[in-house]
Amino acid sequence: MWSGPETLTSIDQSLGEARQAVQELDRQIQLTSKRLMELRQSEGDNYKALARERLDQILSGELVDGLDNVGRQVADLLKVRDSEIERLQKSVQESHEVQTQMEAKREEQRKRVAEAAERLDDSEAATQERLQSDSEYKKQYEKTQKSDLIADQAEKKAEEAQSNREEKGKPYEDDPLFIYLWKRGYGTSRYSANPLIRFFDGKVARLCGYHDARPNYHMLLEIPERLKEHADRQREAAKAQLEKLQSMEREAAEADGIPQLQAEVDHAEEELDKIDAEIEREEKRFHDLAEKQAQYAAGEDERLRQCIDLIAAELKRDTLISLRRHAEATRGQRDDAIVVDLARLDREKDLLDEELKNHKRMYERRLERLRELEEVRRKFKQNRYDDIHSSFPNGQLVGSILGEFLRGLATSGELWTTIQRNQRYRRRGANPTFGSGGLGLPGSGNVWRMPGSSRGGGWRIPKFPGGGGFGGGGGGGFHTGGGF
Repeated sequence: MWSGPETLTSIDQSLGEARQAVQELDRQIQLTSKRLMELRQSEGDNYKALARERLDQILSGELVDGLDNVGRQVADLLKVRDSEIERLQKSVQESHEVQTQMEAKREEQRKRVAEAAERLDDSEAATQERLQSDSEYKKQYEKTQKSDLIADQAEKKAEEAQSNREEKGKPYEDDPLFIYLWKRGYGTSRYSANPLIRFFDGKVARLCGYHDARPNYHMLLEIPERLKEHADRQREAAKAQLEKLQSMEREAAEADGIPQLQAEVDHAEEELDKIDAEIEREEKRFHDLAEKQAQYAAGEDERLRQCIDLIAAELKRDTLISLRRHAEATRGQRDDAIVVDLARLDREKDLLDEELKNHKRMYERRLERLRELEEVRRKFKQNRYDDIHSSFPNGQLVGSILGEFLRGLATSGELWTTIQRNQRYRRRGANPTFGSGGLGLPGSGNVWRMPGSSRGGGWRIPKFPGGGGFGGGGGGGFHTGGGF
């Protein structure tokens, strides 16, 4: 079994692996991009060599000067680009360090939350133990239980009467003559009609047996209403008894300083939320930097585009194209070696272009996987699954699906579903379903702290076996879930 904090640590370790994979792929893209630029520059050098070998002095000098001028411009642009990449990499490294510091800060604050929660838990357990031996409290608990049971029975009878009314009332409501007279109020003080209509209504009443049927139908309608009113009164009485029980619990809790301890937990969790917000902002900054880094790595930044455009424009000149064709047509060994090298450079550039495209697609997938894992961790913390009461009985399964996610064999939705299905809250010292906690709805009216409730994660009330207090669970309404 993994605890909530241990599971979060495992997610954090997986995040570290995902970030490392992104950075490693970025380095590979940088090397491939750099190699492509070197090939383009080598191509230019080969053309300069051909020009010197084959063209007359004037044309040779013109081409060499043009290529040299492009080379100088490219070199200057690459220097600027290298400085930009260096600054960007420094910012990425700084973001890594900031996130590491924030995670360490969060861990320290999480420990403070856990310590505050444990103090609260111990204090609540002591208060519950004291109440358990309090005779007045026991009496009020039994009154509340009894009142709740009476209300339950009254509501059940009201529901049965309503169902009975719908079933047995149908024949009356399907009789058009009877329902016509009923709606007109025939046979009651509210009936009003002229003598002629009265005469014919009397015949209709005798024809459909209205006088015998009306009191029966009236009772069918009246009984559910009366029982509903009675059930409502019983439920209000039960709520009043519950409020008295909770009042006794609140007084005991206040006497033992529990509200102050609850406030300390709330404050510690608020500080934890602030740190999480800082982490989220830094993660967004990291992803912005990573996207810029990806542009440089893939050669899609403005500086490299300028370099490529300069070289491409120079190499597309008719004179250079003619130069290569002329060299291919001659039998000079030096010319042939240069042409063979140019062909080799063309093939290598094509291969590196394809490799760069594959690296870029993989980089984008890994960056997206990193974002998805960060979102899973964000939901994990928002649901307070790292609470001291939180546990994962099948922690190995969570670890396994984490590994599959990193390898691309599972989606973030499958990972989150696995986490949700395997998460449980476990009772420590205090029982959140003690007394009114097992009778009433979890929420602001509950005296005992519900683990996971501060961030809306929700406490799934378990049924604690054995003598752990009274009020053994339930949920879903004010209904008894156990006893002493």
